[in-house]
Amino acid sequence: MSVISKAIQILDILVPQGMEKELSVTEISKELSMPVQSVHRILTSLCGHGFISQNSKTKKYKLGLSLMKYGFLMWDSLMLRSTARPYMVELSQTTRETVYLATRENDEGVYIDSIDSPQILKISEPIGLRLPLYIGASNRVILAYLPQKLQENLLRHVNWSSVPSLKPLSYEFIRQDLDQIRAQGYSVTTGEATDGTTDVAAPIFSYENTVIGSLNVAGPVLRFSRDNLQKYAFYVSKYADLISKELGYRSNYRARP
Repeated sequence: MSVISKAIQILDILVPQGMEKELSVTEISKELSMPVQSVHRILTSLCGHGFISQNSKTKKYKLGLSLMKYGFLMWDSLMLRSTARPYMVELSQTTRETVYLATRENDEGVYIDSIDSPQILKISEPIGLRLPLYIGASNRVILAYLPQKLQENLLRHVNWSSVPSLKPLSYEFIRQDLDQIRAQGYSVTTGEATDGTTDVAAPIFSYENTVIGSLNVAGPVLRFSRDNLQKYAFYVSKYADLISKELGYRSNYRARP
């Protein structure tokens, strides 16, 4: 049995059953028929990463806060998708363009849901598509509302001569665009991720008043005239606000178009 499998078994045995559960090394060893030394080594490693914590008085072990953190992240993702879906349908019917829902995973934006445009000429990217947070409206609007220090950490080591964008990007351009996004409350990009495509995206915030995703309307650039662009920016912002409010967001953090 691999070390990972053993670690998962240890985590499973510590899952609370109606109340918090604490076990000693010996108790875990007996229940899982594992050598005490192996259990102790794995527990030490899991403690180091916060997945397990040790009671300083009893010396017994229980699940740590890191698992809670990942659990909340997964819950936020599931809640985001289920909450956003009916608003995505309305946005799609209003604009007749493709609608995407994106979230952040580390330094990337990921599409987690979409509704295709009913029109023959349309944009259709796969669910699960990942791109750096500085590429494309759906990602950059998330980046714009992250804390300043985190933005810098994400942008500091980018090799701008080899970014996976169809248009040349630079640190200076991205920094200026992030300021513009926060000033107007939405992001617009053209031809960065897909040639001939314009994207308009607005941020979605959680009950913790932090950005957790974005709502995005995308289509062929020929249909995104100045008038349509303003109209789409209004609607994508409106529905992103409604999703945020349903998720428990109560602040007026960003501007409206």
